[in-house]
Amino acid sequence: MPTTREVLDTTIALEKQSMSLYASFAKLYSGDSRLHDFWFGMARDEARHVGALGLVSTVLGLEGKLDQPSPVSLDDATIVRLRALHKDFDDRAKPGLALEQALKMALEVEETELEDLVADLLKAVKSDEYERCLRLLVHDLGELSYMIEQNAQDDPDLLQRCDALVNRHAEELRKAARS
Repeated sequence: MPTTREVLDTTIALEKQSMSLYASFAKLYSGDSRLHDFWFGMARDEARHVGALGLVSTVLGLEGKLDQPSPVSLDDATIVRLRALHKDFDDRAKPGLALEQALKMALEVEETELEDLVADLLKAVKSDEYERCLRLLVHDLGELSYMIEQNAQDDPDLLQRCDALVNRHAEELRKAARS
């Protein structure tokens, strides 16, 4: 079983890869301020996740809990798959990438276990950041849904998938607020 430090370090590294992908998209679409701002906002919110996890890591380090077994599981196959997904997307984030493709890639990233893992880590260590993370996630997914609706009309399944993801995380946020 991995330690909390190992799970946090791996999750932070994966979140940094998501942040980098969205920053690449911001640069690719810098000619359109609306698209640049959208992608930069997505990158900024990934940076907030990195910061929240870094804070949790620091607090747990002060409490001597980082090298204990992690309260959240993370298997090697998942890590390998998420790293491969990011590498593939990073390789494809080049000039000429169609906006619809970038939106599909973003949805695929957001559909992975990574966002759930971030939330589970924050929740497991009883961090106040848990609800904030969920609020940001629901907001980001809502914006992604809007961008898909505006720019990928030829793929209604993409919008449906994104809306289902928004609804799932919004329900988690409602449950957390009631607790």
